[in-house]
Amino acid sequence: MLRRKFDPQRPYRYLRYARMSDPQQNVRSPEQQFDNIDRLLKQLRYNWVHVGDYRDDGISGRLIRKRKGFQSMMRDIQTGAVNVDVILVDTAERLGRVDELTAMRQRLYNQHGVLVLTADSQFADPTTIQGKALAWVETMRATEDGRIKAHNVLRGKRDAARQKHWPGGSAPFGKKLRSVLVERNGRKEVDYCLLEDDPETSWIIVRLFAKAAETGWGTTRLAKSFNEDPEIPEKFKPFYPDTVGYWLRNCIYYGELLWEEHATGIVDDTRVRERNAEEDMLRVPDFCEPLVSRETWQAVAELRRLRSEAHGRSRRKSSVENGKQIEPLLPGLALKFLLTGLVRCGECDRSMRPLPSGRKSKAGKAYTYYVCPGALAGMCHNHVYVPEAGLREVVLARLRARLFPPPQSS
Repeated sequence: MLRRKFDPQRPYRYLRYARMSDPQQNVRSPEQQFDNIDRLLKQLRYNWVHVGDYRDDGISGRLIRKRKGFQSMMRDIQTGAVNVDVILVDTAERLGRVDELTAMRQRLYNQHGVLVLTADSQFADPTTIQGKALAWVETMRATEDGRIKAHNVLRGKRDAARQKHWPGGSAPFGKKLRSVLVERNGRKEVDYCLLEDDPETSWIIVRLFAKAAETGWGTTRLAKSFNEDPEIPEKFKPFYPDTVGYWLRNCIYYGELLWEEHATGIVDDTRVRERNAEEDMLRVPDFCEPLVSRETWQAVAELRRLRSEAHGRSRRKSSVENGKQIEPLLPGLALKFLLTGLVRCGECDRSMRPLPSGRKSKAGKAYTYYVCPGALAGMCHNHVYVPEAGLREVVLARLRARLFPPPQSS
């Protein structure tokens, strides 16, 4: 059995890492975390060597890829840019999500000889039986603490929604929040918020539903139409197809609040969203004044449903039922074309998508082009259609030339 001894009296080299989850929290939280680490080191009389600091301000610990300070720290450790023995954090939760802490600690220790120590555990050695037990307790505590906090917050938001108070977050486009003040202990503070029409933007939503009901257009065409509309102020542009689709299916515009429509989670450092069962959702009729009639909203929804079913039928024509009952949480990208996801627009850097021409040659051959989705929605000036077959041949020729260069004549 491999044995390594952790001796805190040795001059270990250490990094400090701190994180604040919400920009609206105490802005001095990272400094306070660093101060607590320093105070404990002085109290324990550890003669460790401070190498550097990394921090993330106002960043949730849910997605590692969005935490630039953490990414920089891990990259510097992995490349040897910094030579350290331990990473010091105030509490384990500051370093990351509890479901990834054990693997992260093990990887750092095994591959780079770096221990993660926490101030609230008095920098206990995590390699001993006692340290492992303490780490398990830390993980359980963080898990339960997060679960209880989430439960309490959700309970409060549900209660607010039932009272027709805005449950939190930004107001939907076309609406605005009006704060209702109450006096407590001689001070006025916001008691709750109500949703009401925003005269500056509500007419855009009304026009959007009217246009969708009149034309039956899809979200890309609607977005392009509104991006090119001179009557809409430029500060509200560009309109994105996904955003337009979200507005058209949001029942808040006929006055009903649908709360907890989706559940979210993190899988492989990616946010995954699933629709909840109808019985798990909260519907509050007459939550606010409607911008469009329910009949108009339902007419648009029916047109969108028919379009979706038509697209679904066309996709299912070439698919084969495989009998699989459990769908993956994070399915990968289906690469029907070799360069899917790799071709970037030179104007806006969006990923260009393959688009069939809709026609076939006399020989029955179908043609596909890479197109910037921003151009289709009127958000980008790049209207170039790149032939998929031609681009594929050029790329493959370049790869062959790089990988198998012709022999040089002597």
